[in-house]
Amino acid sequence: MKEMDNNELDALINASLDGSLCEAEAEQLSQWIEESSDARKRYWELASVHGMIEQSMQSASLKAATGEQPVTPVRTDVLSRWRRITSVAAGVAIGVLSASLVWAYTIPLVSQTPREVKEILFESFEDAEVKFPGRFPAIANQWSGSLASVAREDTMPEVSGARVGQFSKLAKSTLSYARYLIDLDEHPRPGNEHVRSVEVEASFFTSNPKERSAFQIRLAAFSQEPAEIRPIWNDHELLFDTVLQHVGRNYVTKANGQSGWHRLRTTIEIPPRTRTVVISLGAGDHKPGAATSDHFVDAVRVHLVDSFDPID
Repeated sequence: MKEMDNNELDALINASLDGSLCEAEAEQLSQWIEESSDARKRYWELASVHGMIEQSMQSASLKAATGEQPVTPVRTDVLSRWRRITSVAAGVAIGVLSASLVWAYTIPLVSQTPREVKEILFESFEDAEVKFPGRFPAIANQWSGSLASVAREDTMPEVSGARVGQFSKLAKSTLSYARYLIDLDEHPRPGNEHVRSVEVEASFFTSNPKERSAFQIRLAAFSQEPAEIRPIWNDHELLFDTVLQHVGRNYVTKANGQSGWHRLRTTIEIPPRTRTVVISLGAGDHKPGAATSDHFVDAVRVHLVDSFDPID
């Protein structure tokens, strides 16, 4: 293994967070993070500075991706399902050409098996009267967070309908968030011999493409019912010890880049004991404290995918 240089490590981590790693650099960073606790710690520190991943879920992703054991036995069986960070170098976890970063991004290999796809949510924020609760949701099937339904601006290309969701600007946070809970008890499994996934797609927009913006989709699976998730989500240590599976996809726009909508899609494979899936959408200015742009979301689609083993 090439001896780790701290300056080079910092440069690679910053490049990964900006989505500018080449394949060889991704391989080197993957190796250092996998084999060095100091490298993992440094990644955590720099990712926090970038403000791209909340600390609690960031630590869960890193420990899952690097194979570290949890402090409670509840997650041992789950960690065996996560791909090691070496998959980053193969382009599965880091989109080196799409300016995105995905840690512990597990994609079920089901392209050759029969699939049942059911759309369980389509949201274009058309209800002008809706008021979104600011706190993390306590019940399923309801949006909460720093969000409001607003009329689509003339300078904004149409995605779906005449209205969109607008994120509030928060002075003390890089990203503003909107959350939604799925109660899987409302969607019984058709059988035990299959893989279940949740696919989420959303379109994001910035009013100021001259400056860099950050967009995010995070999905998390829990065995608890929806009413029990809020106190877990708000307690970093409890969250880390409780979450069954987590996927995060971040996208950072280029300065003076694309002026239209940016479409992101993320998939999470659902562990068998999952009761609740958290959908978290985030948007904000890439530089902390900039707060010069307005950010919007539209056309949120959620599909439940059941993939069955082929019949012999």
